[in-house]
Amino acid sequence: MEKFLIILGLSTLILFIFGIVSRFLKIPPILSFILAGLVLGIFVHEDITLERLSEIGIILLFFYLGLEFNIARALEVSKRIWIVGVIDLLLNFGGVFLALLIMGFDFVIAVLGGAIAYASSSAITSKIIVDEKRIANTETEMILGLMVFEDIVAPILLAILAGVMSGGNLEPLTFGVIFFKVLAVFSFIILLAMTMKDKISSFIEKFLEEDIFILFAFGLLISFAGLTYYIGLSEALGAFLIGMLISETGKAEIVEKHLISIRELAVAIFFFVFGSNIVFNVEFFNLHNVLTLTLMVVVSIIGKVLTGFIGGQVYGLSKKTSLVAGLSIVNRGEFSIVISKLSPSSYAPLFGIYTLLMAFIGTFTIQYAPKIAKLVFKPKKQ
Repeated sequence: MEKFLIILGLSTLILFIFGIVSRFLKIPPILSFILAGLVLGIFVHEDITLERLSEIGIILLFFYLGLEFNIARALEVSKRIWIVGVIDLLLNFGGVFLALLIMGFDFVIAVLGGAIAYASSSAITSKIIVDEKRIANTETEMILGLMVFEDIVAPILLAILAGVMSGGNLEPLTFGVIFFKVLAVFSFIILLAMTMKDKISSFIEKFLEEDIFILFAFGLLISFAGLTYYIGLSEALGAFLIGMLISETGKAEIVEKHLISIRELAVAIFFFVFGSNIVFNVEFFNLHNVLTLTLMVVVSIIGKVLTGFIGGQVYGLSKKTSLVAGLSIVNRGEFSIVISKLSPSSYAPLFGIYTLLMAFIGTFTIQYAPKIAKLVFKPKKQ
């Protein structure tokens, strides 16, 4: 017990220091938390309690994503951005999936790798857009719309993969059962939202200012996340759906404020533990693994840049702003980390190092996207 307390206490203090450094260097705190885990992972790598706390971070992270939009907004965004979203899925999931097949990986691992490479990091992208004062830029609406589209698709993809990885195959019957489970939990939440949202809203209103309200919110969230995990889906999907249900009641912003401190701590530890689990052993760096990693990174960068460039023009942006959009979504982060946890231990170094590289490369491409686009599309001389 005392060992856990010392590790937890020192870890949070170290995360605070790294957070200060990230602010000074003007990089997203997420990257500094991962770096802290890389540097100090030897001390926390085998602490199962800290690992469990980081899993609560996953649940809270997806809960907050769900709070961001209700069912109506999710449908509206999907209508406007779906073509760009399909391009994104084909180029990034499909591109890495094919690359891994070419490198000799089996079908299930190739699917898993494609899923890991699919979604950009909403946390990194939105943070830098705000910090760089690019909210009003013409490409930002499409970028944020695509982030929301990915936020909807990724939890469903995660739920399907969680079921597949537990069964170890992609047989039609297995896939059908998993899809039925996903449909069932979505239908259950939509039914609750349609029939009970006013009562839930009144309940939240009644107990909101009570000190014990956090027990209700946290208990409901963890219980439903546990239920979806118990039936063979992911806990992240359950958390995401509870967030959407709360959003339907109109109380999302208030509930968010009550859980913000817990979320910030748990999410920071989540990224810290992820960094600590990345193992740079000599055996990993053989020719096949290095070539695979390089191919995944190159295909992923090209895939996102093309998503922004092609999708941006479909959306109505100029070539220059479309390139800015593409360079702004190269990063990978929270979704890649969560999905990579489903991989067999032998593949963990490959997917862990891949996510780390994409997070750092993507951070720099988004920061310098406008300058790169200006160099590529130079203004015409009068």
